[in-house]
Amino acid sequence: MKIKNHAIAMIVALGLPLIGCQGGSEDFQNYSSTSSEQNDSQNITDPTDTTAEDSHDIADHIHNEISEAISEDIQALGCVKASTSQKKQVNLGLSKKEEFLAKCSKETNGSSWCDELVRPNPRSSNTFKCTYGSSQAHNLIHPDEGTWKYPIEGVRILQDLSAKGIKISQIYNWWRPEPYNKNVGGAAGRHPYGTSIDVRFASSSEADRAFRELCKMRKAKRLRAIGHYGSASLHIGVGDKTANTWGKTCN
Repeated sequence: MKIKNHAIAMIVALGLPLIGCQGGSEDFQNYSSTSSEQNDSQNITDPTDTTAEDSHDIADHIHNEISEAISEDIQALGCVKASTSQKKQVNLGLSKKEEFLAKCSKETNGSSWCDELVRPNPRSSNTFKCTYGSSQAHNLIHPDEGTWKYPIEGVRILQDLSAKGIKISQIYNWWRPEPYNKNVGGAAGRHPYGTSIDVRFASSSEADRAFRELCKMRKAKRLRAIGHYGSASLHIGVGDKTANTWGKTCN
């Protein structure tokens, strides 16, 4: 009970909504659409500053940076179940897993990080099961091949950071469709579009080094957004709709 109260207190302190159990998820927009309208929206710069919205992603980083016990407590608050159509999109992406991995490997000289792109955050496995059921394969590949260029470029960026001696631990988020994204507390305008990756570095100081290099890449228009979670983790928004930095400012 003490741990659960601590988790709830942290969510309230961060200004996050408590996630309630809901039987039907049709009320939530399915961001995994592959329509041309969605693809066009990725190229429109939204003038609205999303710093406050992006801070909601900290819920997923409670899973990452504190303990799995808190992840379980958050999940105990309830989650939105995926609808049939939402599961269909996930399974369509899953059917393209080998195709994606082959493309990523070819374009990154066989990088092992390609394998990490297709599996959701391991520390959020309970939330994944709650969303899709225990029999669902723990993989998420955006079904629209047009989005694949974003995570693949993200891997290339990591290769360049690694070449500079920056130590990288893992990629732990790429595509987070609704309602899984909502259940982990993610912002609506980033991962549901498959335009970004989250990366954990060996330490906070390594993440700070990476952030400085990413700022140079953003200035050169190689990526559109950078998020700093105040820890060893960074958001790398290669094709994010909104071009900005949050959590930390580029000098």
